[in-house]
Amino acid sequence: MKLNPTDLSSFIAKDNRFKRAEALLTDQWELLLLSEPWGMTMMTRSDIVYAKALVASDAMTPTVDLTTFKGVQQFIQRNAVRLSPDVVTMLKEPFL
Repeated sequence: MKLNPTDLSSFIAKDNRFKRAEALLTDQWELLLLSEPWGMTMMTRSDIVYAKALVASDAMTPTVDLTTFKGVQQFIQRNAVRLSPDVVTMLKEPFL
């Protein structure tokens, strides 16, 4: 799968959107929050969608597994305080 132009631009620029997705995929969210004065501390739907697009396009190799039920459950448990109920539902949706 190829990245769409917006996603590719973000990947090339390594902008805040990319940094959020990278932190999510490498299980470094807390380090991201400590290193930068981010306004939004919660993981959003758009963070998850972009992170999945990066993995699907082979632009990144994740350390978290968002493709299996077990991996998603572990991700949710580790990040429960950073995930809203709608994001949790979105993550679980492929397995329902």
